[in-house]
Amino acid sequence: MTQADAWGERMPRTVGPWSAAAVVVGITIGSGIFRVPATIAGELRAPGAAMLCWLLGGLVALCGALSVAELAAALPRSGGIFAYLLESYGPLPAFLFGWTELAVVRAAALGATATIFAEYL
Repeated sequence: MTQADAWGERMPRTVGPWSAAAVVVGITIGSGIFRVPATIAGELRAPGAAMLCWLLGGLVALCGALSVAELAAALPRSGGIFAYLLESYGPLPAFLFGWTELAVVRAAALGATATIFAEYL
């Protein structure tokens, strides 16, 4: 476990299993829990269909989480998705992903979260 990663050092493990699970649940649920249930209930009008929709969404999220967990087990280094892309596809796709994540994905997520919370103030 003391093997160095691509950048020459290994990040210390300071997050335990319960803390990591809480972070993942918080990120997965996010602010959508305040917005989505009313929309789904209004569109489907049947409690069983709404529950099936939530179950299918949970299964899709679980598939994504298990895929990232498999990558983390196969490539145990710091850097997250960037490190996996760097190892798999090279520097250009990893660079493009990193900047797209920063400039587009994170900005859009923060904007959506701010909009949703502003509606509930």
